[in-house]
Amino acid sequence: MSGGGLRDSLRLAATVNVVNGFTHLFDGDFGYYASMAVLSVSVGTYGNTLELGRQRLIGTAVGAVVVVVGYRAWGDLPVVVALPLALLLARLIAGSLRLSVGYSVCCFMVVMGWLSHEQELFGWIQLRLVWTAFGILMALLSLRLLWPARARIQQRQGLQDLLRAVGQTLESAAAGRAATQEHPQRWLEPQIRQLHRSLLSLRDQRQGALLELGPLASQHPHARLWALFDQACEQLILDLDDLRRLPPADWHGWELEGIQHAGEAFLQAAASRVLQWQDQLARAPGLSQPPAADPPALALAAAQTTAVEQRCRQLKADQLTRVSTYLMALSRMQHTLESSEGQWRELRQRE
Repeated sequence: MSGGGLRDSLRLAATVNVVNGFTHLFDGDFGYYASMAVLSVSVGTYGNTLELGRQRLIGTAVGAVVVVVGYRAWGDLPVVVALPLALLLARLIAGSLRLSVGYSVCCFMVVMGWLSHEQELFGWIQLRLVWTAFGILMALLSLRLLWPARARIQQRQGLQDLLRAVGQTLESAAAGRAATQEHPQRWLEPQIRQLHRSLLSLRDQRQGALLELGPLASQHPHARLWALFDQACEQLILDLDDLRRLPPADWHGWELEGIQHAGEAFLQAAASRVLQWQDQLARAPGLSQPPAADPPALALAAAQTTAVEQRCRQLKADQLTRVSTYLMALSRMQHTLESSEGQWRELRQRE
């Protein structure tokens, strides 16, 4: 079992034991519903637990209303007629509220109340609601107090790790180390694949973090900052992949070393800039500040000479395409850095 899995299991066991202790201390009837609530909503992160707890509590409340109304309205009918009518009503209400997990809880509430607790319906409903709410509250408290596992923290740390990895890959592309003769950029492929996997994994985890930000999560500054870094990393990864796919360039033979040096210098500066983003994100708990200096620019002034233009005219079509594609990828990187930092500053100003 991994460290995270062991931590979650120990937290769950401790929470269930505490809840059981409370129920036995107060000698409460149906106290086992609290333990059931803890077991059903504890899924490792605060946001997902909050959503499951909300659905379970709403489903329980809706089921309670339906079983009371249905029992009064159709209690004199045969159970094979009355109970399906009550379940149909529960399904309609739960569907209109768009409950997923809460839907099954709602239907289970109707069935149990109708078949097992019809003689003590009101008392059972009150205790069921109280103990369910208590179990959900204890599950949420355990995630706050025992080895806190908040998706927002994980999302922020994941973004820092992704930015660091993107910056290091840009450094590798600039240095060109471990290059082979048959394809100078082939060694970048495993790094770019790992970046893709990290980006997709981070996106999968984001839903839990958004749940922690509340009902207007998409407009929250932190969510917008996450989306901003996500888009920037995605574009930089795509541009790195474009560079990797380019065929080898004979800069020396084409007498275009100036373009090569300008590109390598820009990649190094871009790598430093992305690592600065990671450092800024790690320092401040809030939105943090973008770097004060202007983002790096692709310096081609030294390469824009008459001699370079003449050499470019002498290149074959495929060679010229190689040079232009290389410069376009670097230009897109520059645009990504500039636009991302501009949006970052706007977020800071609106905070």
